[in-house]
Amino acid sequence: MNKITVSAPGKVILMGEHAVVYGKPALISAINLRLTAKVSDSLKPTIIADEGEEYINHVLTTVCKHFNLKNIPSLRIEISSDIPVGYHLGSSAALGAALVGALSYHLKKIWNPVLINQLTYESEKYIHINSSGVDPAAVVSGRLIWYRKELDFLRSIWQFPFGIPKLLNNFCFIDTGRPVESTGEMVVFVSKKLKVKSEKLKIEKLFDENERQTRSIAVAIKEENEKHFINAIRIGERTLEDMGVVSAKVIPLIREIEKIGGAAKILGGGGRKEGVGFLLCYHHNPQKIALISKAYNYSLQTIHLGEEGVRLEKHDK
Repeated sequence: MNKITVSAPGKVILMGEHAVVYGKPALISAINLRLTAKVSDSLKPTIIADEGEEYINHVLTTVCKHFNLKNIPSLRIEISSDIPVGYHLGSSAALGAALVGALSYHLKKIWNPVLINQLTYESEKYIHINSSGVDPAAVVSGRLIWYRKELDFLRSIWQFPFGIPKLLNNFCFIDTGRPVESTGEMVVFVSKKLKVKSEKLKIEKLFDENERQTRSIAVAIKEENEKHFINAIRIGERTLEDMGVVSAKVIPLIREIEKIGGAAKILGGGGRKEGVGFLLCYHHNPQKIALISKAYNYSLQTIHLGEEGVRLEKHDK
């Protein structure tokens, strides 16, 4: 039995949420939480996964269509993941990338990250109608990337020639609770604001400021400048709050982290009614954030950025 195993990481957006949908840049990093897809021949089509069976079938159909396969082969597909669903960590993109990679190699012995990105992006549209393409690019490329959607058919993806220095890799997640709203719903919320004349100019100015802070973070990482790094995250987070995508429930927590010399921001679409998923938090002494998290009765998890992208783990014959 020929079994192919491929893994893909989750991702965080260091800055650029929402603005990236409208042609602004985003700075994204792969993280050390991964999803694994195993594909092998089977007499009976079998899918073993905690959730997402409908999406898995959609990815399978997308890959078979690309390779002009008239009949979908009988396969056993096994999915296991460390990436929580619904927390804006790119779980669907990681699933798509790992599965596209495994299927491409199993069916055609092709390992092509550019193709994996393309087919993952196409598959993602099943979940996110107005997908920016940022999640597939991040989980396929890995490390630290600069992403911009230029046109519907043109996306700029640039992998940094340097990673996140050890000095600045002091991140953790605070779990504020899974958002009530999906990423798609949050994207629609912002798009509706842009259609209101009185709101349009304000949102566009926030996008511009968000872009400035995205650039500032990139420079701060290169120069290993912690002061500028923290300041840019704080200002960028304010733009997201002013867009209305940060729940009032978590803003006091963000301010407390800032008071002790750190920074915190939402990830992905955010949330308005309850939790926002994970807050990405930074402090050179993470233990100080742990104390605040405990006071709010939230769980905390250390996280590492700049991890490897989609990866062919093994191919047994």
